[in-house]
Amino acid sequence: MATLNVTLEIFRYKPDQEPHYDTFTVQVADTAYVIDALDEAWALYDHSLTFRHACHHSSCGSCALRINGVEKLPCITRVTEVWDEHNPIRLDPLRNFPIVSDLVVDVSGFFQRMSASRMKITRDAEPVLPLTVDKPVPGVQTAAVELADNLPRFNRFENCIECGICQSACPTMAVDDKFFGPAGLAAIYRACQQTDDPAEAAHLLALANGEHGVWRCHSAFECLDACPQAVDPAGKIMALRRELIAQRFKKSGRR
Repeated sequence: MATLNVTLEIFRYKPDQEPHYDTFTVQVADTAYVIDALDEAWALYDHSLTFRHACHHSSCGSCALRINGVEKLPCITRVTEVWDEHNPIRLDPLRNFPIVSDLVVDVSGFFQRMSASRMKITRDAEPVLPLTVDKPVPGVQTAAVELADNLPRFNRFENCIECGICQSACPTMAVDDKFFGPAGLAAIYRACQQTDDPAEAAHLLALANGEHGVWRCHSAFECLDACPQAVDPAGKIMALRRELIAQRFKKSGRR
């Protein structure tokens, strides 16, 4: 295992300071992830450097930031994937969120949207494995799920890990901070699928049909490319649009 001398160029911001970048050079293994390099910079140079991390394997989404201008999860992004061995790896906070300190952003508004969508964090598991993504994974075989005799079904977590990456990548969020956002609208789609209550479904669709709902989306599909969990928020937004258009035709008496 080789050791790399990697330079990080990290965005710094404190309420009493002007925004700027600090540069740190750290030694990490060639198998290290960007979050490991960040940990080294904190440990060796500056304990005031602020960033989030928790699970280290893309389950919580808390560490999300921009690496060389692109939204990623540093816990699953290897240093060798984003470092050209010459220029520093540039780390910035997510866009379209208020900055709290350095790489930490205020996600309260984002979670308020997710809460309003009423999506549960668990769902019934599909009848085939793997259970990690909604889309087929090239080269990955699927197998039927075998239930134990005492289990009527399996539950699993929803794909969305609420990392906020899609909101950062979304150009509409940059011009309309009241936009419900890709993750919130995808969550509404899932919640509509899960509920058996017509009144609840109507309430959720009304949220999606609002001034800052699906019609505000510019269809740039940046969220689709950025999502680390293959949630396909853009596809869910288009599905909501189709449902709302179908309802309009029903109300007008057209077929």
